Amino acid sequence: MEDAVTGEDVRITRKVQQLGSSTLAVTLPAEWAREHDVEKGDSVVVQRDESSGSLLVVPDRTLIDDAETTVDASGLDADALRRAVIAQYVLGRRLVHVTDDGPIAPGHRDAVLDAERGLMGVGVVEETAEAMTLRCSIAADDFELPTLLGRLDRTETTMRSEALAAFLDGDAERARALTQRHAQVDKLFYLLLRVLFATYRNPDLNRAVGVDTGFPLIGYRSVAQDVVLMADAATDLAALTDEPVPEGAREHLRELADAIDDAADAARNAVVEPSYADVTRAREALDRARERTDAANDYLERERPEPLLRLQRAVCALGGDARHVRDTLDVATRLTFRDGSGATPE
Repeated sequence: MEDAVTGEDVRITRKVQQLGSSTLAVTLPAEWAREHDVEKGDSVVVQRDESSGSLLVVPDRTLIDDAETTVDASGLDADALRRAVIAQYVLGRRLVHVTDDGPIAPGHRDAVLDAERGLMGVGVVEETAEAMTLRCSIAADDFELPTLLGRLDRTETTMRSEALAAFLDGDAERARALTQRHAQVDKLFYLLLRVLFATYRNPDLNRAVGVDTGFPLIGYRSVAQDVVLMADAATDLAALTDEPVPEGAREHLRELADAIDDAADAARNAVVEPSYADVTRAREALDRARERTDAANDYLERERPEPLLRLQRAVCALGGDARHVRDTLDVATRLTFRDGSGATPE
């Protein structure tokens, strides 16, 4: 191992050396090796990042040296403190200590408890006037990413269906009940991010979580974000609920929603189990959604039914869903055909 580089260096150049007739080697920075307790004879994992062609080198063991952290609440407002706790959860901390210069203010205490309620597997295990400690009982290998994405998918799909039904029928109570489900979407999303981040740092977890390092991890992150944005759109659609929608507009909205349902189902299936057939089905459904968006807008412009503004906003919300599904389909397409492993058209 060569001499250490300075802590500010983020780009390190190494010359490739030849060992024997067919083996190439590079040295590891001594500072990095010391930080990770890597010594002569130890194994490291070298993982190729498909998105950039770079190589990721990590010790051949789980990283546990940063499982505990402290958040100083003294310079944060309540919302920033809540987000800081969530960020530490996503980073994989098992213990998060929250401290202040003096007694923790009631608003800060409420923010920590709010973060606790919004995270899966987290609880306050110690609380004093000056500090609070949260513990996460979930390990990264407790869940498979396809399973988590499936749960996120089903929750959002239910929200989308309920939002449309509430809007069409003018069911305000149903709309209010739906908005409360968004908390479950957030919980699943943060848990999925926690598992993704842990797997990126420790490629040995790939087998446990069911997804390869590299583009698949990046793809899952992108698809999960698309699902959350569609849950946001469902909440927005539910917020438009007032009087029942006239029959003509109702039919156009249902046809548009049906096309989006088909596209989302096929695209997400192709992410979890790459399939040319599902990619094709999603693409055809998105083409149908575009046609039905145009038809709905033409109908509203021609007939101008009331409440026109709410109906236009509903079409806009569903059109946004189609854009997010198209982003998901881009990921599914690349997963299906990466490394030439995708199925061929039938």
